[in-house]
Amino acid sequence: MHKDTLIISSRIEEIPNVYEWIEIHLNESINKKQRNSILLITQEIVTNAIFHGNEEIESKKIIISFSNNEDNIVISIQDEGKGYPPLPNKEEAQKLDYLSEGSRGLKLAVLMCKSIEINKNLITLTFEK
Repeated sequence: MHKDTLIISSRIEEIPNVYEWIEIHLNESINKKQRNSILLITQEIVTNAIFHGNEEIESKKIIISFSNNEDNIVISIQDEGKGYPPLPNKEEAQKLDYLSEGSRGLKLAVLMCKSIEINKNLITLTFEK
């Protein structure tokens, strides 16, 4: 099992660093479609953490953890905010307006992740390999 952690400040300019960091940890066995899904959802959730969780207060940190095993990739994102809204169910997520700002990342995650867990200001995304 491989594990790593990245800590960033709440600045949108950090997103390319997160993207690159995740790319480094994804090995060649991950197909392009799955790789793109992991990168898209992680980017959406980190963006939410910056804007909504930490309210763009640069001194507030976001902790991103990556781990993988034979079956799954697990990415956890924790901000210093008050917590995430409730998850939509799959039916609600399928009615997604991709141009809408409201909970787009969570809706995409519901549709594309194996599982999602929310515990206050910590979200854990599990992706199948």
